[in-house]
Amino acid sequence: MTSVTVQQQFDQPVEQVWAVVSDFGGIATYMKGVESCTTEGQGIGQDRSIAMGGGTVVERLTWLDHDQHDLSYTILSGPLPFSRYVATVRLSPDGVGTLATWEGNFEPAGVSEEEASKLARGIYTGGLKGYKAHLDG
Repeated sequence: MTSVTVQQQFDQPVEQVWAVVSDFGGIATYMKGVESCTTEGQGIGQDRSIAMGGGTVVERLTWLDHDQHDLSYTILSGPLPFSRYVATVRLSPDGVGTLATWEGNFEPAGVSEEEASKLARGIYTGGLKGYKAHLDG
């Protein structure tokens, strides 16, 4: 199993960052390269279909804890080179700001571990930068 972790510091308090991060279907608003995102269902078990240049990725929300400020999701289908993929985004207070940690665990599928890790790191970094840009607005 391969694990990739990326962290980002935010100036805003955890509740403000969580309002953006916990919007499972809002990822198209914050992440470059995402053409659209549609959702089906609500809360845990909700699916999102993320359309991007290489096709559509379908992900399922598997954990959502508003009190602890963390969520997890898994990839159900799509063109990304991962199998047995589970990712978690956790927020924790850091002084007056917030520390966000995005961690993914997966098996590379059809590519090397290095290539899969680089792709995952790029996705997480891009997502966190997008959230930060939106919040810093």
